Formats: sequence, C-alpha cells, structure tokens
Amino acid sequence: MLGDIAGLVATLAPVIGFLLWREHLDRRQHVAGLVRAEIHAGATRALDGETLLAIEVRSPTVWRHGEVRLSAPRGYESLIRESALAVLARTPGGYDVVIHCGGNS
Repeated sequence: MLGDIAGLVATLAPVIGFLLWREHLDRRQHVAGLVRAEIHAGATRALDGETLLAIEVRSPTVWRHGEVRLSAPRGYESLIRESALAVLARTPGGYDVVIHCGGNS
C-alpha cells in the first residue's frame, strides 16, 4: 500500500511540477505584455499615431532585470528620441531600457 502511494507521488510530481512552472512562465509573459501595452500606448500618443518604432519587453527573472528594447530602422532614429520621455515615464522599476538604432533593426 505504501509502495503504491509512493509510486503515485513519484509519477505525478514531475507533471505537477511542470504545470506549476508553466503557470509561472505564463504569468511572467502576461505581465510583460501589460508593460508592453502601456509603453506602446505612451509611445503612440507621443508620436501622434502608429510608427515604425518596435517595442519588445522581456520580463524580469531572479538573475536579471526586465528589459524594454526600443528599435527603429535606419533613418527613423528620431522616433526613439521623440518617444523617449513617454517610454521612460511608463517603464516600471526593475526594467532596463535598451535602445537599438539603425542597422538590421
């Protein structure tokens, strides 16, 4: 009887662990999506509409800060300058802002 229970626990533990890990990752992605939406809304308002400005958000982990990455194609670097204040005002604590201009953006 005790062996059966131990076998059941040993069988279910990896499945439950995986489900808990996926829940944690999904929650982090959801928070990153909310941060991205807030930053995108501010940048859109600052630039008076949709632009070629790309915004990517990575959620923070135990080992690194979150990251907000702004990029614009070559020749459109002014978009970053014009939206910088709105982006920085909406970037939460614990996030770094990385700017990438031109090149293979």
